[in-house]
Amino acid sequence: MNILVCVKQVPDNAVVPTLDPATNRVVTQGVETMVSPFDLNAVEAGLKLAEEHGGEVTVLSLGDDSCKTSLRIALSMGAAKAYLVSDPALEDSDSFAVSYTLAKAIQHIGQFDVILCGKQAIDDDAGQVGAGIAEQLGISQVSYVNEIVEVGDGVMAVKRVTPTGEEVVQAQLPVLLTCEKSLNEPRYPTLKRTRQANRMEIPVLDCAAIGADVSKVGKNSPSAILKLYAPAPRQSGELIKGDAEEIGKTAVEKLVEQKIV
Repeated sequence: MNILVCVKQVPDNAVVPTLDPATNRVVTQGVETMVSPFDLNAVEAGLKLAEEHGGEVTVLSLGDDSCKTSLRIALSMGAAKAYLVSDPALEDSDSFAVSYTLAKAIQHIGQFDVILCGKQAIDDDAGQVGAGIAEQLGISQVSYVNEIVEVGDGVMAVKRVTPTGEEVVQAQLPVLLTCEKSLNEPRYPTLKRTRQANRMEIPVLDCAAIGADVSKVGKNSPSAILKLYAPAPRQSGELIKGDAEEIGKTAVEKLVEQKIV
């Protein structure tokens, strides 16, 4: 079974984002980064599928050379190969352009039975790239997967989360899955694998190499952010003190005051 996992390098979620007033962008220079957490669940799912059904895991990312750090984390977990798509023309790409570019890269790299993505990246929380890749490739997709139930001859059954409960869905291979945190617990890299990952060559592919049309990416993306701003700070709440009866009475009075109840 050939498996590909898309990973994204994002600012560390412990860092409070700041905006550069000159560029109206989030400041990333000098900011600590990490693999988007849901992508680690996707890597773990790929490794488990390879262990149970044979084959290997390839990881793919899009960004500048620093994104090799995230790819090496996936390699140190057990992935066999890694590729980076990097090209100045990709700067300012929207979700559609990123999906298009990754789909082109996947077609360039080879044929895959399963493609795995995190359910969303934690920097913009759009959750659109996985579905976009499947659409570009013309393959089955299942989103918000929290369990891989069964893998059969050319089909896969998975359980997915919905607003009203859970569904068990069967899909034809090849299929793209977007992964929930509840799907698994990502393994820790071993020292041996980390040393191997640090020595591995990571091919860098530009738009020309994968056959991506630069008129569809970057500043030519079909959508653009018109304005980016930090939300207004929230006012601190009021702390009600006293015993349970007093707190309950005061809370109800204040709710009535505000016409909430």
